[in-house]
Amino acid sequence: MSCFSKLGSHGSTVIVTTRSANVASITETNPNLRCNLDTLQEDECWSILKDRAFPNYGNAPITAHLETIGRQIAKRCGGCTISGKGM
Repeated sequence: MSCFSKLGSHGSTVIVTTRSANVASITETNPNLRCNLDTLQEDECWSILKDRAFPNYGNAPITAHLETIGRQIAKRCGGCTISGKGM
């Protein structure tokens, strides 16, 4: 982190995002500022996948077959927000 101190002025902030508790502990300067996010529920992950896969559907219904496949994929994401958004 010392390499970043030369780049910004006093009061600059670096935000580190990671799923690794080890990386978080190495990079943090104040443990009180750490924000641990919970995993998504399957319905929440499905909602993200649906919005990404079918951006032009809006509120239009999706076929039952596609929804079944999408929900299976959401379940495999295991609540990981990055997986849900990246697919």
